[in-house]
Amino acid sequence: MMSLEARMKRYTIIVSILIVLFMIGFWVSTYKSIFLGLTIGLLLSFLGLSTVFRKAQYVGAVATGIKKYKLFSYFISTFGVLIRIGLAILCVWLALSFPERLHLFAVITGFALIYVIIMTDILIESGRKR
Repeated sequence: MMSLEARMKRYTIIVSILIVLFMIGFWVSTYKSIFLGLTIGLLLSFLGLSTVFRKAQYVGAVATGIKKYKLFSYFISTFGVLIRIGLAILCVWLALSFPERLHLFAVITGFALIYVIIMTDILIESGRKR
């Protein structure tokens, strides 16, 4: 089983590759609002995933008594759900505020793309165990 840090590193690499591909699509194609929407949605959903990662690190370290954390870590772990909901609302608000720049469906798809990445990773890992 992979450690949490290794999984997060893998997700960071995958998201970085997708962001680069979306930016190439933004610069090359005529569907600029779609590629920009995918990029914004994926970036904000990855930010939400990183808050979950920080919360898991914090809870693990506190449970084992390894390290003391600062006030910011308490904030992230306490308000993690609110931060993720706020990020989703921010995505939709940006798409509705700038409809000529951001395609609404692309922003929502980009926001959901992180969950597709996680599920695909879990399926691949379960296939490797067999």
